[in-house]
Amino acid sequence: THLLGVAEANGARVLNRPSALRDFNEKLAILNFPQFVAPTLVTADAGAINGFLAEHGDIIVKPLTEMGGAGIFRLTPADPNRNAILETLTQRGRRAIMAQRYLPEISAGDKRILLIAGEAVPHCLARVPAPGESRGNLAAGGIGRAQPLSDNDRRIAAALGPVLAARGLLLVGLDVIGDNLT
Repeated sequence: THLLGVAEANGARVLNRPSALRDFNEKLAILNFPQFVAPTLVTADAGAINGFLAEHGDIIVKPLTEMGGAGIFRLTPADPNRNAILETLTQRGRRAIMAQRYLPEISAGDKRILLIAGEAVPHCLARVPAPGESRGNLAAGGIGRAQPLSDNDRRIAAALGPVLAARGLLLVGLDVIGDNLT
């Protein structure tokens, strides 16, 4: 993004403002829109994550730096590998990760909604998990299915689109599970 910023300053046409890409981290950007987000915690503290798990009973934990479903785990209080998973993901408390309440609506797909210049494309790509899987990512074996946006999808897109476009993000993918921005 720094090189794109230099190119932009020298006259190159760059679709998404490089500084906006840095400001809107792929995972953390949802924290700017809490009204659309399931309960979420970002921390490197395994104790805090275990408290979050005790409160919600079923959670997803994921690194902030991966994509395609890499490093995503579903945890319940009975998981015998819970502590090892948290030690690994947080690098023993040195790296923050994201924990979110598990959304059973994932069974209908993790929807990718496209915004172009703040306006939603009328259809999205639902990435439906393979049988026995809780990740819908195509790279993790999910099945892609095009479908029209729901009323709630349009509501989220209408709220975020103008904000993101005003900040220089003109081509954006929003991920939604059920009624929640993820």
